[in-house]
Amino acid sequence: MKLKYFGTAAAEGIPGLFCNCRICKNALEKRGKEIKTRSQALLDGKILIDFPPDTYMHVLNYGLDLRQIRHCIITHSHFDHLFERDFWCRLPSIANEIEEKALHVYLTSAGYRRAKEFFGADVDCARLKFHEIKEFEPFWIEDYRIIPLRANHDPAANPVIYAIEHNGKSILYANDTGFLFDETLDYIKSLGIRFDYISLDCTSMLIKGTRDHHMSLDVDVELFERLIEIGACDKDTAVYVNHFSHNGLATHEEFVKIAARHGFGVTYDGLEVEI
Repeated sequence: MKLKYFGTAAAEGIPGLFCNCRICKNALEKRGKEIKTRSQALLDGKILIDFPPDTYMHVLNYGLDLRQIRHCIITHSHFDHLFERDFWCRLPSIANEIEEKALHVYLTSAGYRRAKEFFGADVDCARLKFHEIKEFEPFWIEDYRIIPLRANHDPAANPVIYAIEHNGKSILYANDTGFLFDETLDYIKSLGIRFDYISLDCTSMLIKGTRDHHMSLDVDVELFERLIEIGACDKDTAVYVNHFSHNGLATHEEFVKIAARHGFGVTYDGLEVEI
């Protein structure tokens, strides 16, 4: 499997629109990997993960070809992960000369309700189909087994993280979550999955002790050790931290060196990982 990250920031991005902190000034000056847009990734060129307001930028800057995508899984209904209005651009009155095949979008209840309210009769048309999913209820996209897991985040947004299995490989994509609930860890253990790759929320970066809604690096280390304890991975499992805030007290360059002490990689916009 191949996972490409198009956006690797929290809701405000790096740099923040109105911020003058050291991290944001550094990003504007150095650009490159220091610039981080809102969270989005693509698995094997087939399954898009999240649909933020920066999707258009990802099309322009990183070659994301939405005309070829047939499936999009959404983690939760916050605007930086679900900007449903841009799906409007796929409707017949807007997009011309495209294949009459549906883009299937999979959302938990809060996001599904928003899509229904915005699109009305077009919520299930030839080009766009929305599917309501539930935590702990696996579903299939082609020969990919997708398992939504309850996330420790704003409950009003019905947040999930995803375990994904394909051709004997498995990944855990887990941003916008704090330390995982016992029921989620127990469910992962019951599945008997041994992850080959783990992507963990690290919104708070160096702010120690962030356990709810998001995580910091020290809590990521704790969660990784817990996943090893339940047999879901081992010390050779590749781990990347993802989803960063400019309030996290480190630039990308600084954080790469700190995360490496724990054997963790650090994502950046445009990173592609082969699993």
